[in-house]
Amino acid sequence: MNHFLKLLFILILFQVKGFSQEIELFQQFNGRYDYKAVGNTLNVFENNLFTTFCETLPSSSAQFYLEDDSSTIIAAYLYWAGSGEGDLNVTLSGQSIDADSVYNVEYNDPFNGTLVYFSCYADITDFMIDNGNMTYELYDLDISNVLTSNPGYCNNRTNFAGWSIYVIYENAALPLNQIGLYQGLEIIDRNVQEKTIVIDNLNVLDNENAKIGFLAWEGDNSLNYGESLSINDNILSNPPLNEADNAFNGTNTFTNSTEFYNCDLDVYNIQDNISIGDTSATIRLTTGALDNNGNLQADLIILNNIITVLN
Repeated sequence: MNHFLKLLFILILFQVKGFSQEIELFQQFNGRYDYKAVGNTLNVFENNLFTTFCETLPSSSAQFYLEDDSSTIIAAYLYWAGSGEGDLNVTLSGQSIDADSVYNVEYNDPFNGTLVYFSCYADITDFMIDNGNMTYELYDLDISNVLTSNPGYCNNRTNFAGWSIYVIYENAALPLNQIGLYQGLEIIDRNVQEKTIVIDNLNVLDNENAKIGFLAWEGDNSLNYGESLSINDNILSNPPLNEADNAFNGTNTFTNSTEFYNCDLDVYNIQDNISIGDTSATIRLTTGALDNNGNLQADLIILNNIITVLN
């Protein structure tokens, strides 16, 4: 590779790399809109329960379906994440997808050193409009070299990969809604056991049927020490799928799956947690508590995005 090509490659990486990790407003939609999300894990088991595997699946699939033929796709975004600094190209149902941006977070493990995790996103609106309702398969998300070259991920049981598609759609039968999509990448773990995120630019005219969704990575069902997710100091729960003390537990609200291993794609009703006139909301995540032997246990949780739907 000559010097010009090397410089060009560095510049491309610099442009695509997301240096601001804080979750903040990415897109806002106002109208008769709602959203739907699909996705799947590339982990064959929950990595904290089954310690014998240190690899991810070559592909996984999920069915996208808008029930009403009069619904129109307005925007669509693909997210994929895993261990390491990032795989910037994946394939979705035969279409090569390059990352529009990549975010990184770090965890400083006392035994395995600094471990880096990533999330990428890409605008796939045209692709989803062209293909519509069908089963989507994601492959070529390959973190095998990362797991092989750094055994710390599997030693620490944070070897994971997964993906999700968010679709914003319009339908004349829907109420007038404001959809706010906030994205970035933030982490809580045994070193940083609490995170507060303020989402702004809200316009709550009516809180009826208000909801909030989260895309998170690396949550374990078996690790719920001191774990909570709250909005405006109200603990969120959606039992039996998401208990108040175990929000990040490998579940998918859209399919009621409990086998979304080390990924979470969850939605909560927040009608009673926000008020008319609110222009912001405070999200708080916690993890970490002492076990029966007096040892600190904490789930490592990586939050990728937040989406709100408000009348």
